This record gives sequence, structure tokens and C-alpha cells, in this order.
Amino acid sequence: MIQNFEQIEDLDVTNDLVFQRIFGKVGNEEITKGFLEKILGIQIDELTLDTNKRLIGEEIDDKIGRIDVKAKLKDGTKVVIEMQASSYKYMPERLLYYWASAYTEGFKKGDKYRMLEKTIAILISKENLGITKGISQYHTKWDIREKTHLDKVFTKNLEIHILELGKYKDGQDDKEKGNWIKFIKDGGKAKMDGKVQKALKEAQEELERLTQDPETAEMYYQRVKDLRDMLSYADAAKEEGIELGMSQGIEQGIEQGIKQGISQGVEQGIELGKKEQQKEIVLALYKRNMPIDEICNIVNLSKENVEEIIGKQNNASK
Repeated sequence: MIQNFEQIEDLDVTNDLVFQRIFGKVGNEEITKGFLEKILGIQIDELTLDTNKRLIGEEIDDKIGRIDVKAKLKDGTKVVIEMQASSYKYMPERLLYYWASAYTEGFKKGDKYRMLEKTIAILISKENLGITKGISQYHTKWDIREKTHLDKVFTKNLEIHILELGKYKDGQDDKEKGNWIKFIKDGGKAKMDGKVQKALKEAQEELERLTQDPETAEMYYQRVKDLRDMLSYADAAKEEGIELGMSQGIEQGIEQGIKQGISQGVEQGIELGKKEQQKEIVLALYKRNMPIDEICNIVNLSKENVEEIIGKQNNASK
């Protein structure tokens, strides 16, 4: 257990562990139902949460970056929610993968395609995403439409929502929806506007209970440490790439690096640095239980190359 529990203040709701414990824990269906009704703008008669405990983060060393909440509505609609404190280069692809996994979950050979149910993916991002650059709204909704006939939707089974907390400004949305956003952004310090919805009040009470729980606090601070370490490794990889890009980029053609700037130098450096330093970064991130696809994004290696590095290490340790 942590030694200074008495110094703990409000937990950060954007931390995936805390978010899961509030919105993804079986027994908190009314909280999740109230939140989704405001975000999706629909009336939800009944909602069930996935009982797969692996989604809830029961162990300190559980991987970061899983789907945080999986729910199913009474009409069969599936909803997956991911709370993301840090932005990744391929967040849209990652979110689409999560959507596709949920959409086809349980679909077996021989099943009819009409049995596939509508699936909604929601990404809540603490940081702004590149895909929404130039869009001022904090809440965007995505689907597939014909390019020249925007009223024609390819399928109603796909629906994606992105909520960028950094873009939210007080008063730009209806009060109840805005209160949910402020709660996720600021937790117990959020200043609510008007009467607090019953489900949101329950969420506030759940956060308060978690704040007073030593076991949750220990797991929370370990999560924070893991995320900090992950970002530190990412920074180290970028710095290594810059150094390699500047030294070896001269031989490769420094004039191109000058034209395309430091970012190109980083890419060249990472590509050229597939030796001991890069190997150490891959293995360090893997030991931290980071998903392989995220390791690939950080070190700019293919999945095959990353798996080869990990496989050789595993064989050497046998």
C-alpha cells in the first residue's frame, strides 16, 4: 500500500483506471446510461455493462489502452468507450479497430449479416487530435456517406463520436451535457451549472468513494507512473531519432533534411536507428505491458520487426 494515503486529493477521471471504475463497473449502469443519453442524444430504456473483468483493470500491471467501457443497449446497439489521456499518431485507426472488434464480436461462420448490430464507438481525448484540426466543436460525430450526396449514409451500423476535452468551453452546450464534460475534465473540482442530474450525482459520489479507497489510490498512482514512464520512453525514442537523424542524415543527404525540417530528421533517425538503442526501447516498453501496436507507433517499426525483437529476447531468456 502507498505510504502517504492521507495526502491524496481528488482522483483524475481522465485516468483510465478511474474512468473504468466509474463508468465501466457492473453496478454503475445508471451512471453510464445517464452519460450516454446526454452524449448520444437518445433515450436509453436499459443498458448492460460487459462483465469481462479484464476491462476493469483489476491488477496494477494491467495494460494501458484497452477499451475502457463496453455496454449494450436494450435494442441490441453496442457501445464502446475509450478514455485517452495522451494522443497517438494513429488514434483514428485505433478507434476504428476497436469499433470493428466490437461490431464483429460474437459473429460466427454461417451467421446472417443482418444479425450484425449497430455499434457506436466513443473516444474521449484529453488532448486535441489532428483529424479535427480546424473544427472548433469539442464533440464531433462521424459516419460513412457518399462523397457527392451527403444525405446518403452507407450504413447506420457505424457511428463514431470524438469528444475533445481541451476544446470544451463552459456554456457552449446544454447544461446537463456540459456538466458531464466538466466532471470528466475536472472531477471533484468541477463547478456544475444548475441542478445536477441524478446519474451525475451518483458519478460524483462514486468518485468520492474511490478517492477514499487505499487500494484504488495505490493502483491509480501506479497507473500515473506507468503513463509517465511510457511518455518518457517515447521522448527518449524521439531524442535518439533526432541525434541519429542529424549525424547519419549528413551522409544520406542533409539538404533534404533541411528542406523538410526536424520532423523528417526524426523519421530518418528512427528508421536508421534500428540497432541496440531501439531494441532497448522496444523491450522496455514491452516489459511495461504496452500493446505492440503502440510500441510500433513510438519507435516507427513494423509489427513484424517489433515481434521479432521481442521473440529473440524471449528465446534468449529461456
